[in-house]
Amino acid sequence: MHVLAFTAAPSLSLVSLAQTGEGIKECELVQWFVSEGDTIEAFDRLCEIQSDKATLEITSSLSGKVVKLHFEAGAMVQVGENLVSIETDEEAGDGDSDAGPAPSAASPAAHSSPEDPAPPSATPSRVLTSPAVRHLARQHSLDLAQVRASGPGGRLTKADVQAHLDSLSAAATSTVAADVAAAVPTTEAAAVRQAVPEQRGTGGDAAAGRIPAAGAGTTAGAGGGTTTVPLRGFRKAMVKSMAAAGAVPHFHFCEEVQMDALVALRALLRTEAVLGGAKLTYMPFFIKACWELGAAALALEQFPLVNSSLSPDQASILQHGAKNIGIAVATAHGLAVPNIKNVESKSIVEIAAELARLQAAAAANQLRPEDIRGGTFTLSNIGTVGGTYTTPLVNPPEVAIMALGKMQSVPRFAPDGRSVVPQSILNISLGADHRVVDGAMLAGFAQAWRRYVEIPGKLLLEMR
Repeated sequence: MHVLAFTAAPSLSLVSLAQTGEGIKECELVQWFVSEGDTIEAFDRLCEIQSDKATLEITSSLSGKVVKLHFEAGAMVQVGENLVSIETDEEAGDGDSDAGPAPSAASPAAHSSPEDPAPPSATPSRVLTSPAVRHLARQHSLDLAQVRASGPGGRLTKADVQAHLDSLSAAATSTVAADVAAAVPTTEAAAVRQAVPEQRGTGGDAAAGRIPAAGAGTTAGAGGGTTTVPLRGFRKAMVKSMAAAGAVPHFHFCEEVQMDALVALRALLRTEAVLGGAKLTYMPFFIKACWELGAAALALEQFPLVNSSLSPDQASILQHGAKNIGIAVATAHGLAVPNIKNVESKSIVEIAAELARLQAAAAANQLRPEDIRGGTFTLSNIGTVGGTYTTPLVNPPEVAIMALGKMQSVPRFAPDGRSVVPQSILNISLGADHRVVDGAMLAGFAQAWRRYVEIPGKLLLEMR
């Protein structure tokens, strides 16, 4: 996301938060990659923001010196509010952050790489280096003015910082300890920011300083303390989504699926799939089974509304051609629902690879907006936490969802009806928007899906 808002001022430009997605009015400022005084170039990273849909990095369209950061990390920023003031002259400055390559007016090699820092001047307060190197120094509480530069033109490189750290490790004297302590950020200020209420910036250049971040506060009570945790990112999105789902009239349907044939098939194919670079779980089969229904002509005629949504004015139904299956993923940041696009045109191994990518991105809080947008149906695997049946809520504007329970071996009658045998049984629970999908349609969809899973050869025969 390149933010390009400018305000007329003598050699000063203001970078504001642009619209990051439809309906998004504010974003959390997760972290800064620059600090006041840093010298930056166009397309250097400025900060990381998180909306209720995705995490994005904002880059600069300008080269110059960072004069002012208008918000602290953790603050909520409204679309259109100013994030940073940049002086657009050639003069380099001091800073203490971690973005991309820093420019250098004194050296033509300023565009070499993010690891190619700028030279320090004779004045210790004007150490010129890349924000990436400053970030390394910050991690080790290192004063860059104490590091000897060896780069072209006297620039400070990452190797210089690493060599200095090695020397400190070998000979940690009291003088060095004092220098390191001087570079440590004030913890009292951080503690204050954790306790103050959230405030919003005006976007101006007021001399009052940056706006403090919102943090968790604790209120004392007779039974201990109550901690206030601000809603951010995926958790905030979940609040909005579930509030919308609460207005949907739901119909639920439950069924059990005999998994023995699929268990055997997966065991047979798993080694081949691993050789292809994908870990083959049952989920790719479940995903493909959902939308082979869309590939089979008869099923497409019977269940097109399962892959649809209700128009905003509730005057029409939007039947989607793309089959984009959302996968509910529990993360430390909240529940995320990225989706696999066009599963009808992907092989099971391709689905497995994309599923692994989305799960890893969700865990690292690195999902892209396109990973979240455009879902048409959702699968939720509650079996990982030991659940069997549930009553799932749809993920608006989708109109249907399927929850997968825990597969377990249970006694069932054999086909001859005379003996009892162990069978691998999976419980499934479906929820649907009853304004669009009626009970018979949802039950029919579930039975068709069950047949594909119980007879995976049928799935493979009809796969495209």
